[in-house]
Amino acid sequence: MKALIADGQWLSRAGLAQLLAVMDPDCTIVETQTLPETIKELTAGGFDLCLIDPDIFGMPLADGIRRLRQAAPELRIAVIATAQSRRDALNAVETGAQAYILKSAGADDIRRAIERMLAGEISLPANLSNMPESKPRGLSEAPAPYQHGGDDPISVLTGRQREVLGLIATGKRNAEIASALGISPRTVQIHVSTVLKMLGVGNRTEAALMARQFGLGT
Repeated sequence: MKALIADGQWLSRAGLAQLLAVMDPDCTIVETQTLPETIKELTAGGFDLCLIDPDIFGMPLADGIRRLRQAAPELRIAVIATAQSRRDALNAVETGAQAYILKSAGADDIRRAIERMLAGEISLPANLSNMPESKPRGLSEAPAPYQHGGDDPISVLTGRQREVLGLIATGKRNAEIASALGISPRTVQIHVSTVLKMLGVGNRTEAALMARQFGLGT
């Protein structure tokens, strides 16, 4: 078996790699940290399985899975997620993943879920019916905007939005941000619009000033 583990956190990758090695001592494991790296590896071919953290997508979960499917149509995909979202889980398998596995699950549960998907079954969390509906947050969606006068305006942003804001604060334009983060200029444009809305500012200059005030882009 040849497996790809795509996760931005080395500890998560190491844990999954160890689990796969126990399941199949002859398993060949490749690790990636970003979506472009993942697509490049998958395009090269030969993978039976991909375990991926949707946080690396930088786009809605369903769109990310479609990108994987385009690169490797026959690939078995397991989404290894932090979020306990019933809608995310259902969207994942409806879009083409074979499993939605929670990172909080025990090693035995994760192993059984992978075994089921390798056997051609769909694997969803046992507590799916009790998981919150939690509408998945797309790139153009976000928490309530920052109310000026609060202690930390940056706290309303997602990790990816903070990355984009930090690069705005260094003076980078959309094309440069896209290149630095390995995402499309259109995706950057969506992120920038969302960040401006969330921070309650009217332009990139105001956003950059706020970012520097709170320690980003310095």
